[in-house]
Amino acid sequence: MSQEIDFTELTQRVKDALAGAANATGATMLPTETAEEIIGIVYERNFMRSLFPAMPMNRRKMNIPKLSGSVDFHQQTLGMTEAGTAAGESRHATAEITLELKTMIANIPIGNYLVAYGVEGLMAVLRDDIASRLAFNEASLLLNGDTETTYASNINGAYHAVNNPLGVSASANDYKLLFDGLRKSATATSINAAGALSLASLRSAIAGLGVYADNRDDLALIVPRAVEVALLGITELQTVDKYGPSATILNGEIGKIYGVRVFGTGALPTNLDANGVVPAAHNGDKGLAVLTHIRSPLIGNPTVAERRFSIGFHDEPTKDRFVLIPKQDIAFGVRYSEAIVLIRNITV
Repeated sequence: MSQEIDFTELTQRVKDALAGAANATGATMLPTETAEEIIGIVYERNFMRSLFPAMPMNRRKMNIPKLSGSVDFHQQTLGMTEAGTAAGESRHATAEITLELKTMIANIPIGNYLVAYGVEGLMAVLRDDIASRLAFNEASLLLNGDTETTYASNINGAYHAVNNPLGVSASANDYKLLFDGLRKSATATSINAAGALSLASLRSAIAGLGVYADNRDDLALIVPRAVEVALLGITELQTVDKYGPSATILNGEIGKIYGVRVFGTGALPTNLDANGVVPAAHNGDKGLAVLTHIRSPLIGNPTVAERRFSIGFHDEPTKDRFVLIPKQDIAFGVRYSEAIVLIRNITV
């Protein structure tokens, strides 16, 4: 019996591994186990998935309440009690934000020749790449999302392969147009670093949060990679190895400064101008950091498993290829925009 693997058999083996028992033509879905594995990788690599609260959504749109005003407390003296004097009434003032599930989707044609010439590990390679890219895109969306479709006014600027790879593409339905992320949603007064990210700038940012900074455990500072490297050299950074054995450490967490957890990410751009946006000439050289109360952002996840994440599989024999179609529904909103402070004009 020949030890050579027949091309058709090898092709079918890879397709079966990727998409379960595939039909000769037509669309098939990956098995649930594969989708759940990719979800696990995404949640591990996008630290904001674990950092921010999540809302299960059983319908496309949900209105989420938030407080817009608090109750008042008054003194109550013995004389007031004896006189039957009641404290002045006050009520919670409420508002709401709308979470809407929207879809991120990719279209990935794969030539059968890739399978034909011994790419036995194709499944693992594709699975890891899809998960890694989805995790990065999620992080970029939550940080940089801007629904402004006039690209010159979008905080990310227009896409440029060399000078602005994180910009918005005018030739495609760019995923960064789905929601307004943390950078766009912030309404607290921004801090002008005017140089390297300093402890003074961080103190000013903490002060700018007001009452939202009362509990430092509820704060997170998110910085670009270049700033992360600089922070690793300051003595005020309490690195994760000094947290203690019971500490919970998320992927990307580099330590704490003033009790605030610090996270590094490659999703924050470093080609901004002093105001924290991409200039029209794509010649910015500044970075930006985000200080946020972690209970203000809210991620929405569909309760329908197939819409949470799935990969469609379609065989196209006339083109000698098959197509993977990964898609995910996600919602995002910020309850308290004043609970986000941007530290801009950082020299990187």
